[in-house]
Amino acid sequence: MMRNRKRHRTPRRWVVTIRSLRFEARGVRYGEKRRAEEEAENLFYLAYWDDEHPERQVELFSESLALNPRDGIVYLNRGIAYDALGDMERALADFEQAIRLCPKQAEAYNNRGYLRYKQGQYEQAIPDFTKAIELNPDYAQAYCSRGSAYGMLGRHEQAMADIGKAIEIDPDFLLAYVNRAAYYLNLDRVGEAEEELKYVLDHEPDDATRELAEQYLEMCQKR
Repeated sequence: MMRNRKRHRTPRRWVVTIRSLRFEARGVRYGEKRRAEEEAENLFYLAYWDDEHPERQVELFSESLALNPRDGIVYLNRGIAYDALGDMERALADFEQAIRLCPKQAEAYNNRGYLRYKQGQYEQAIPDFTKAIELNPDYAQAYCSRGSAYGMLGRHEQAMADIGKAIEIDPDFLLAYVNRAAYYLNLDRVGEAEEELKYVLDHEPDDATRELAEQYLEMCQKR
């Protein structure tokens, strides 16, 4: 037997009012969330362009994450700032969080690999560089970094192949030429090393690359 429906239903206007209030509350929450995301993004860009002051970058990136804690790109960049300050433990934690939040972000793997490379963990660095290359096959920096790791392990053929690939992808990536010159120097191919280094110095490298190229060129001239 069907039960009789109650006659005293909630008036439709009350339902509409309640729904309107609910949507209004959602709108307020959405508006607050959107404003927080916009402020987080503004803080991110303030930090991003202030790369000469990593301490300030860390503060601004942290403020950004307080407003939007699910932004893996901010973790990635804060990790770079921590690395610039020599805080490898916090840098590694941020790179790993960036990978968890953005598992397809090649730069996160490359940066974690480079951090491991700097700590002498060459075997552990190589899978990170390889993953970065899988995600971005045109990632010249990851090829160059993996080549350096192979070189430190004495796997010279793989090292030269990777550095050559980096140059093939990006002929303007001058650090790759410096790395290749270093391998030529280790193999006593001094003339080829000098050619690479002079090429770098003729093409307006950044200060760090210039300094490294000049150091290797001085070594060549002493041979």
